[in-house]
Amino acid sequence: MSDRRTKAQKLLRLLVVDDKPFQRRLTIETLRTMRAVVVEHVESADLCVEMLQFFQPDIIVTTWDMPGCDGVAMTQRIRAGEAGELYRRMPVVLVTERGRASDIARARTAGVDEFVQVPFSTSTLLRRVRETQRRSRDFVESAKYIGPCRRRRASGGEYDGPRRRLFDTNDKNADAPEVRIRKGMARMYCERISTLLKALQPGDAAAVRELGLTCGQLSELASDMKDRLLMSASSSLFNYIKGVGSDAALNAEVVQAHLDAMVQLAELPNYQVELRQTVTQQLTVMVTKKLRQAGQAAA
Repeated sequence: MSDRRTKAQKLLRLLVVDDKPFQRRLTIETLRTMRAVVVEHVESADLCVEMLQFFQPDIIVTTWDMPGCDGVAMTQRIRAGEAGELYRRMPVVLVTERGRASDIARARTAGVDEFVQVPFSTSTLLRRVRETQRRSRDFVESAKYIGPCRRRRASGGEYDGPRRRLFDTNDKNADAPEVRIRKGMARMYCERISTLLKALQPGDAAAVRELGLTCGQLSELASDMKDRLLMSASSSLFNYIKGVGSDAALNAEVVQAHLDAMVQLAELPNYQVELRQTVTQQLTVMVTKKLRQAGQAAA
């Protein structure tokens, strides 16, 4: 057997299911940092079920919230055999902003193997995928449940006790404590901006000024951190809000793309240079596209 064939057999095949272009691209680029991996993607649960007839993944990585059929319902369809008997045991990793205990329980009941909460770090997503790949669970079929065994195994051999120092981490390449603290502050600013946007009413000049001030503060924080990419994203949002002003309506997709990018930049460690650059590149592409579409619609 040739080396080329041996390497091909070891490729991990992943299928990403996500209707949001920005988050989908980020998930794909994160997964591609793994060695020997093939990543395909689709934009909906229905397309996923169809895709399984042409692409046979080892693991499905899906978001929860999608129009029509969501990721949890899609998992139930696969477990019920809609995609074929061959795929009923297909491992599913769910990536979602939801994090309540009831959400996790609902996902487990639907037959999800692993659960990753957004915003995720690179190490978290890759660890969940690797665990899913290595740890094959017994498959349960009963009147009330179809899916992987829900009993969680205790990890053995690896030290998982308290760290010697308060900010110690398992990741040797992790950001320094002071950097992680400032990134936490950046996430707080993003949450504040999101709250202000939800309460914003057209023509409310005071609210727009407050929003602009918060964006400016985030930009100053990024500058103080010497985080060029975070500074670029926060300055872009500040300039957009300033340019629109209080009389015109903000494009919700443009603003949300900025917030998603800034949260991801705050989550990703600085050593993940290429992935962090991808975040800002995708932000630029999406904002340019949305603004062009808005301009054409207004013409």
